[in-house]
Amino acid sequence: MSTTSNDFAIKGILIAGEQLYLKEKMSDFHFICKSAEGQDEEIPVHTFLLASVSDVLDTMVNNWDNINAVITDATSAEFKEFLQFFYLGRAKITMNNVAKVMYLGDKYNVPECLNVCTKFLRRTLTEENVCWGLALAILYRQEDLKRYCKLMVSTNIKTVFASNGFLECEKEVLEHILKMDSLSCTEVEVFNACIVWLKSASGESELTRETVQNHLGDLFFQIRYRSMPFADFAEIVSSYGGLFSLDEHQEIVQLIGIQNYQANLFNGNLREGFVTHKRTNLEKIKCSRVVTNNIVISPYLIKNMETTRFSTNEPLVLKMFTCTALTFIENNQYMHRSESLPSEMTIVEMSDSTMLGNEVVLYNAMIRLCSISPTEVSLTKSVLLKPGCLYEIRFKQDPPTNCCTFIQMSSEMHLQSDIVIQFHSDLNVSNNDIGDQLIWGLIQDFVFIKI
Repeated sequence: MSTTSNDFAIKGILIAGEQLYLKEKMSDFHFICKSAEGQDEEIPVHTFLLASVSDVLDTMVNNWDNINAVITDATSAEFKEFLQFFYLGRAKITMNNVAKVMYLGDKYNVPECLNVCTKFLRRTLTEENVCWGLALAILYRQEDLKRYCKLMVSTNIKTVFASNGFLECEKEVLEHILKMDSLSCTEVEVFNACIVWLKSASGESELTRETVQNHLGDLFFQIRYRSMPFADFAEIVSSYGGLFSLDEHQEIVQLIGIQNYQANLFNGNLREGFVTHKRTNLEKIKCSRVVTNNIVISPYLIKNMETTRFSTNEPLVLKMFTCTALTFIENNQYMHRSESLPSEMTIVEMSDSTMLGNEVVLYNAMIRLCSISPTEVSLTKSVLLKPGCLYEIRFKQDPPTNCCTFIQMSSEMHLQSDIVIQFHSDLNVSNNDIGDQLIWGLIQDFVFIKI
């Protein structure tokens, strides 16, 4: 019996959907929406397509007596963007409309709409608007988006605290932030951020205990005073002592001063000052850049500054990487030595992969590059990689004149079906031209965590 597959891809229904999207042809219903200018706009639809995707609309179709329905909770542009999920094979989402598209996807029970919006936001959110993204994730129960937003907040909390998005965020978003066990800042910075948020939420420049109770409520007790040194709490008391009752003040003193004191009012847990990866249920992705281990005729000599420059199309966390073993060439022969090479390793982020400059240092450590075996570098805190950003891992050292490598690396890695890591040539290297798909570099393997 033949085992040849008899399944074939067909595009007929997709082509039909594209031809019918927003067209009067064969339409049997119209939604009437207001345009951005306030004018009524009729949007033609085909009820058999709506009913095939949404069970909510399927029920509504059977109860419609007229051929028109007025939409009052979305503009025409927003509703058109939402209708893509009934007609098209690919959807184009915009930041202007994504919140309302998610609302419509939830209202009419179109899971794929919410999934696509989540993917879009994971690729486009910044520290300025991540609190807004977290609010959407909470509202529409999107766990992947919530996890990503919380990771972005925790690893970039100082920038988030300084944003207008944080000042304008809802209390529920602040609650999620305060309940995080890891934030890359001190606890006094958490307290000060809450004060700034309180002043913004209340509109009052002088805060009272009543203001705290009305706007923060029980969240006031989520500040981890146990993580504060006495000196920081003393500074707080000098400026905001009136916000604490006598019992609260006493408990905070005991939390800070007594190691095993059991708190009655406040969250007595310590908060870590940086984000680690204690959770083991997050998926790790291991990948190698090595194209070939064959010895090349002309080795690449290690410079005082080595750079691995790369970008990603999906958000990831960099967990660890492995540097290739260093080689020494003498009398046209490669050999290893027992001594290692001290190197200052720095990871930086650029805001745009097409623009150098405006860099932010994400990680810094002293390592030793080995000659006998590859060097594994495990990161002790999270390094969040965001789409649209360019990242550099820099190695600063003073190598011997004959220190080199002969390992050729791929300039692109495909991790699973939808994740692509693109490596870019070092602008300071003139001999990178070893082929369009090959590049020199020190890092041969990566381990990422999929968010």
